[in-house]
Amino acid sequence: MKQVFLALFLMIVTTSAAYADCIYDGKTYPTGTDLGGLICQPDGTWKPSR
Repeated sequence: MKQVFLALFLMIVTTSAAYADCIYDGKTYPTGTDLGGLICQPDGTWKPSR
């Protein structure tokens, strides 16, 4: 039973949302940065701002 709880705990911890920084022109920017019409996304990509 202890192993089941440990396995569930590890699955929850490892599947939590991860935030990646975005790289633009060799510099690192945090999630949410608006740079020249692009916004840094949590997955590390840049998307056009609206």
